[in-house]
Amino acid sequence: MESYSWPQVYDASGMKLLVTRLGLLALSFPFQTAAQQEPSPEQLRDPVTGRQILRYASPHHETHHYYFVSPWSPDGNEIVFFQFDRSVEKLTATGRYPGVLVVMNSDGTARRELAGPLTGHYHTGVNQLWGPEGNFVYFQSLEPGPRCMARVPALGGEIECVDTPVPCNRLSPDGTLLSCGNAEHQGVLELQSGSYRQLVTLAEARNLTPNRLEIEDEASQLQNTRFSPDGEKLMIIHRTQETFPRLVEIFVYGLRDGSFRWLADNLHHPTWRPDSMAVLFVRHDSRTNLQWLVEADVGTGTTRKAFDAEHVPAGHPSYHPIKPHLVVTDCYGGRMGNGLALINLKDGSMSQLVTIPLGSKPEQPADERFPFRNWGIWFPPRQYLNEPRPVWNHDGSKLLYTSEESGRTNLYVVDTSDL
Repeated sequence: MESYSWPQVYDASGMKLLVTRLGLLALSFPFQTAAQQEPSPEQLRDPVTGRQILRYASPHHETHHYYFVSPWSPDGNEIVFFQFDRSVEKLTATGRYPGVLVVMNSDGTARRELAGPLTGHYHTGVNQLWGPEGNFVYFQSLEPGPRCMARVPALGGEIECVDTPVPCNRLSPDGTLLSCGNAEHQGVLELQSGSYRQLVTLAEARNLTPNRLEIEDEASQLQNTRFSPDGEKLMIIHRTQETFPRLVEIFVYGLRDGSFRWLADNLHHPTWRPDSMAVLFVRHDSRTNLQWLVEADVGTGTTRKAFDAEHVPAGHPSYHPIKPHLVVTDCYGGRMGNGLALINLKDGSMSQLVTIPLGSKPEQPADERFPFRNWGIWFPPRQYLNEPRPVWNHDGSKLLYTSEESGRTNLYVVDTSDL
């Protein structure tokens, strides 16, 4: 087998790239033949909520990424995801498994491989994400290919590795910057020039946090840098290193003015509001062992309870892209069961959107003290590992999530055009 070729080149826009032509095979003919034999998408109806659902039936486990990274192309016509090899029977939350990067039409037709073989994570696949115009799909390549932030044309073709001095994993909304870094520092790479700019160090975050005395003798790290929807700010997570971290907090870096400020703590799974002016997250109340939705204003630094009408059995909440008073989250126990819930921040209501498995009723609590799943407190047994991680399309008319109720983790889309 030939070795990887790493000549340094520039594409038509001047983007500095390293190109590898071998090892990662784009649009191989055998896969296209196999893809034509994939089962047709399955039309379903939730017998509890009445919602119309499309299941992208597949004999493989498949994952779309995380709740804040859209698998939908900018025009909404295609979906990118990671398909695990059919030999992979069981997924674990920390496991990495062989598979391929796949794109398909949003109606489930025309599946085609973009790159593989690759090694993908249960939650995030290969960190696949769309370029701003939908011409390219970016992903993190690991062994057996080169280790890099790579991109491939959405129509298939040559795979390019972006030359980065440190690992990168997020693309700015306008496609000009990659967020990069590690536990010790975070920064951005300008794709046009290939220059890397360090923005924040762990030492700076530890010095700025109001919790610095509490973690004085504890190890911590930076992670999960996320661009705001307008591309002008970065959310940077700082956390202690336990499996269930004692401290999780948010800092915000202003890309225009270089400002760096602490925003909030006691949280998990934060998400940007569509106007980039606030961050929403789940907060545990240690006095009641309940969870609420809390919104932090980026401009003022103040927080408020956005929803506390009842316990929020939430994992991964996100705003509707054009109706931000609506929030969707996957649920883990309680009266919402293990499906998806829709929360209305205006009227303070929460209702089931999708039941998982379809038609299921909430189970009786295994522990009367905590009749729901709580962050780091108690985890009720579940039939399978799956975490739905719902994500809206560009106009909120559809919502994609995963479920393992068929025996394999498959992709599902629920129609939300009436909201």
